[in-house]
Amino acid sequence: MRATGVPLKTVALPTEHGGWGFTLEPILLGLLLSPGPHTLGLFLLGLFGFLARHPLKLVYQDLRKGKRYPRTALASRVGGTYLALALLGLLLAAWTARGPFLLPLLLALPLGAYMLWADALNRSRDLLPEMAAALAMASLAPAGVLAGGLEPDIALGSFLALALRDIAALYYARTQVLRARGKNPKHHPAHLTLWTSFLLALFLQGQGLLPAPTTLALLLLALYGSLALLRPPVEARIIGWTQMGFGLLVVLATALGYTLQSLPTALLGVPLLHRFLGWALVGLAFLVGLYLLLGKEVNRPVRLLLGLYDLNALLGLLHLAFFWKPLPHPLLALIGVILLHLLLRKPHPWPGIGFLLLGFLLLWH
Repeated sequence: MRATGVPLKTVALPTEHGGWGFTLEPILLGLLLSPGPHTLGLFLLGLFGFLARHPLKLVYQDLRKGKRYPRTALASRVGGTYLALALLGLLLAAWTARGPFLLPLLLALPLGAYMLWADALNRSRDLLPEMAAALAMASLAPAGVLAGGLEPDIALGSFLALALRDIAALYYARTQVLRARGKNPKHHPAHLTLWTSFLLALFLQGQGLLPAPTTLALLLLALYGSLALLRPPVEARIIGWTQMGFGLLVVLATALGYTLQSLPTALLGVPLLHRFLGWALVGLAFLVGLYLLLGKEVNRPVRLLLGLYDLNALLGLLHLAFFWKPLPHPLLALIGVILLHLLLRKPHPWPGIGFLLLGFLLLWH
């Protein structure tokens, strides 16, 4: 889609990828810990507030030069639409909130203002502005918790879990990106931050401010990061995806920890969702398996479908965590997904066989 000859995508979507994780993780954590219209409103506020920054920055840069390009009017309309949707989310949260949700957002305002100032000077990729942006977005999680009328300790714990993960991830990711560009940065700041985050989580767990699964997730992040820094550098794309994966792990681990502490979170619906999604994916596995056996290539829709099987396996692991006993179906789903990932790398007919095997494993139980 184009307007005045300018592709809409270049104006409507930010060019950086790391910001997506720092934006979506606190929103997801808030939705899991305190589902309801109040966290839906904060979802709109966080998402469209994040999206508005890019087009409004383009407008600011153009007007600062005293010029109006074809993109300027488009960026103004897109940015205005995003701000209107963010305001709608804020009003929805305010209308349905059962607690003082504005407090974390107000405390995060100086961090957000500092990030916007650095962004206006084209210094948003520096370490301190990135850290300020991540911590400002993390305030959405405690805002959602307080809006749901939950205890302040849970709100503080949700923020601390994200803050520890964000700071460790930023140091680690910056070091890895520099290595991928052929530079030779010092490794010890990343190692120190990764392990300090874990040790702080362990201390906070002892004080009752963090659940044990969060500490375990940060330990896994520290182990993975330390080992990855000892290996040859990888592409920036892989670094980004692995960090988003660990961010999701910290979010789910934190939600799981509070669920096991008898908080009625959205994770209580995981067993039902896992069974429903599993049955739907059984038929798709056989259909896609036959499709690939006919000599069809593993195209983008097939790879996107693979994400649903990954999600189903993840839901199965959460299901196991609730019952603490080896239920067969989640384990079979996990085994089938691992086999499928391995066989999709092989030539024909192995991808088709992989989907058929997965279908039989899902159908077994």
